[in-house]
Amino acid sequence: MSGPFILFWERLEGIAPKILEVILILVLGFIFAWVAKFLLGRLLKIIRFEDLCDRIGLSTALARANVRRSPSDIFKLIVYWLVIFLVIILSLSALNVQVVNELTSSFVLYLPRFFIAVLVLIFGYFLAKFTARALLIALVNAQVKSAKPISLAVHFMILILFVTMGIEQLGIAKGVMMITYAILLGGVVLALALAFGLGGRDMAKDFLEKKAKTAEKSKKKPDEFTHI
Repeated sequence: MSGPFILFWERLEGIAPKILEVILILVLGFIFAWVAKFLLGRLLKIIRFEDLCDRIGLSTALARANVRRSPSDIFKLIVYWLVIFLVIILSLSALNVQVVNELTSSFVLYLPRFFIAVLVLIFGYFLAKFTARALLIALVNAQVKSAKPISLAVHFMILILFVTMGIEQLGIAKGVMMITYAILLGGVVLALALAFGLGGRDMAKDFLEKKAKTAEKSKKKPDEFTHI
């Protein structure tokens, strides 16, 4: 019994410092995450982050999606769990296990792609919303009957473009996503062409009828110089 017990104790002595290091990293990391969340909340109040979200329409978009949390709370939670996640990765790397180290290092290298993809999606969402709104106002002022469908088509076309770019940034099925976007873009362009063609047919008909009526009125009008 003494032999296996001594062997177990020797292995425990070798692992114990690493386990204590992992526990210490986790405890300090959770404290740091909480402090970062608290300080970030204060900073967001100082810079009036909620007012900015109201102006750009983010608060309205969250309300339509039945999200009860405010943009500040969501941003604080994202930062909090991001810090927690990084702390967990750091604690796992402290174990100095080859397989774990390879997984954590590959994941850390993949994180920048993930953040870039998220930024691309956020930027694409706001760009699509702004462009569609500006186009809708312009088409309504131009008295185009299909103003809303056209603006919606442009909105979704821009969204699909940026979703494709985000997925491509993640390295997921690059060729397939670009082909899919090309097919969708061709379909949207064809649909818009048909919409404009069908709408233009009625407009051309009205225009020709007005011209014909004007010509008839000019013919019926008596010539003022016939008595000369």
